[in-house]
Amino acid sequence: MRYPVRGVPAARLKYGLPPLFALCLLCAGVLAGTVRAQSITPLSLPPGFSDDSIITGLLAPRAAVFTPDGRILVLERGSATTNDQNTASVRVFKSGQLLPDRALTLDVCGDSERGLLGIALDPDFATNGYVYLYYTRQASQGAACAYNYHPDPTGLVGPRNRVSRFTMAGDTIDPASEIVLIDGIVTSVGYHNAGDLHFGQDGYLYISTGEGGISSLAATNDNLNGKILRILPGNGPAGGYSTAGNPFDGAAGARLCGVDLVTFGNGPCREVYGLGLRNPFRFALRPGTNDLYVGDVGGGVWEEVNEMKSGGGNYGWPEREGFCSNGTLCSPPYSTPPSYRDPTYAYAHVDAGANVDSAIIGGAFYTGTVTGLPYPAQYAGNYFFADFVRGFIRRMVRDSGSGAWSVAEPDFATGGAGIVGLITGLDGNLYYLAAGSDQRDGELRRIRYAGSENQAPFAKLTVTPGGGPIETVFIYSALGSFDPDQSVPLTYTWDFGDGSSIATTMLTVTHVYTAAGAKTVTLTVTDSGTPPRVSPAAHATIFPGDEPPTATIRLENVTAPGRPRYFVGDTWGFDVAAASSDVVTCTWKVDFHHSDHSHPFLPSPPPEQRTFVTNYNESEPDVWYRVWLTVADTFGQETRVYSDVLPALATLRFDTEPTGLNLKIGEQQVTAPYEISRVVGVDISVTAPLTQPFSGLSYYSFRAWSDRGDRQHVVSTPIDGGEFVAAYRLIITDDFPVFQEWNIYLPALSTEP
Repeated sequence: MRYPVRGVPAARLKYGLPPLFALCLLCAGVLAGTVRAQSITPLSLPPGFSDDSIITGLLAPRAAVFTPDGRILVLERGSATTNDQNTASVRVFKSGQLLPDRALTLDVCGDSERGLLGIALDPDFATNGYVYLYYTRQASQGAACAYNYHPDPTGLVGPRNRVSRFTMAGDTIDPASEIVLIDGIVTSVGYHNAGDLHFGQDGYLYISTGEGGISSLAATNDNLNGKILRILPGNGPAGGYSTAGNPFDGAAGARLCGVDLVTFGNGPCREVYGLGLRNPFRFALRPGTNDLYVGDVGGGVWEEVNEMKSGGGNYGWPEREGFCSNGTLCSPPYSTPPSYRDPTYAYAHVDAGANVDSAIIGGAFYTGTVTGLPYPAQYAGNYFFADFVRGFIRRMVRDSGSGAWSVAEPDFATGGAGIVGLITGLDGNLYYLAAGSDQRDGELRRIRYAGSENQAPFAKLTVTPGGGPIETVFIYSALGSFDPDQSVPLTYTWDFGDGSSIATTMLTVTHVYTAAGAKTVTLTVTDSGTPPRVSPAAHATIFPGDEPPTATIRLENVTAPGRPRYFVGDTWGFDVAAASSDVVTCTWKVDFHHSDHSHPFLPSPPPEQRTFVTNYNESEPDVWYRVWLTVADTFGQETRVYSDVLPALATLRFDTEPTGLNLKIGEQQVTAPYEISRVVGVDISVTAPLTQPFSGLSYYSFRAWSDRGDRQHVVSTPIDGGEFVAAYRLIITDDFPVFQEWNIYLPALSTEP
């Protein structure tokens, strides 16, 4: 959030760092005189389709739902007075506008991927006003939004993901009406929270939960993580729910796991409907059925669509990903153990032969348009899903005879910017929720079929620079503007905000101002269709006569002052090192970068929070933290600067004696020798199989690890890396109950029995 600093001097040091400390150890960048303009570019769609903006200016939106009377409820970060990450709101879109008053504001943990994540309306919402929310509630004891509290069995320490029922009257949700239904969903490392909610035809509420960054939780039915849950909420003030008909409801020792603060136990959880999921962030039910189609965000190799027609299935995580053993690519014919269910569709993190990050966003069904032109016939009954990172929307087509699903090619849409949800509207059209490139200008957009109708063009503008002396020549560009149906030439009409304007077919124009002060520049684009269509206006604010403010960031490794790279669990402090005297507000955020995409880590920390703790559970080496500082001067001109906190990496080598045998490193089956790079301090589970085949009835039997660990144990990545060797002995046997041992020893183990 913003807070006054009013001329922060260079001496304002919260952590007492030496001058220029940040400059000597960190990657840094500056975006001076930042010009903010429209961030969501329409999708590239098949001919005849239109991508229309419905709601704009949303702050980190996460989910939306249509009410029976045509309103739209949207979940976003912040409140009416603050964009603090630890508050979240339900907004109401009504009669064509986003109401300024929030329907509900909650205290949440909004760091990492936590927050207010899911919403569903009761089937009898028009009568009872019940709204169901999935959100990360703050801890009952200790730090409100802590990490790595997983061993705590009480549920008091650390936040938990919660499902609650609220009552809405008019455009307001009464916070005092909260009835807590489920309160035991672990969110130990901040990631993999899932959070989708949908009612089925059977009246049950289906809930998706992530494994909370602890992959082993997904595989067992004695906890609520990495699951699809199914409950029948009770009516009235008593709350509660039934789990009748669930696969583990009548199992020996079965218990309700969500009704109190106790998170773990020995018996199966009666709420569990499906398990073995990593992060099923979004799912949908096929209309007229209780069949779930679950988009499960994968690890390093595969993204999945899982068809869940009945309960009790295990969808493989963490042992399997896609159709393969975890962490591997494989080709048909697939070999699936009978204890697991394969996905209906899976796609690899590969594009044009190169590995790319991916994050599936499921999904919505198109069943026919109620108002306006219907989609062409081939889209009827299709299941649509998206990818948050890669920006596409794909569709799956069901064979009416066999019921088998296949993916239509090419992709239905490309060019998305942070799609976080797909929704079927009351009008039957598909809608999608986009967070945007910086989470500050999110939108709800509609995909409709326009047929041969001349569609409006899209206006995109950039201005260089964002500010400067009064004699500055400002360069305006309409590059990126386009018309979906190519009704060219296009006419670009510029309003410079000082009473002057120009209409031209040129992409670039210049302008010089004669008076200082903030100016709002507007661009509209007119096509040459019949009749001509005009784009929605694009706006940007520039600052002639005002030099951009300046600032630098100071970072400190609080855990180990002077150490320039982070280990797992380090605490880092951040603050303003120096700023120009005209700076009046500062806005901070911290992003966690993973290869070629990023996650919000501290999207908007409160002013008193000037530290963060690095992730305990990151399994990849290509990671870092980017600390952003946005400063604004008295005119409102902004400058954004950043500094990167880089990891300390170490190399680990795993082998067997004899070499060439199999090991399990993390969740991946590998053949030795195997080498990986990890952040120092990361825990890695290593498993040596008890036996491995040799020839005929002969086999290798595990003997010992070189570090004296158990056959399955955890290795904490040391500063200097290291080699870990699993020693085996060869057991030679035949058809007689007599065998001979050939012991194979490592030198360091030669005295062991």
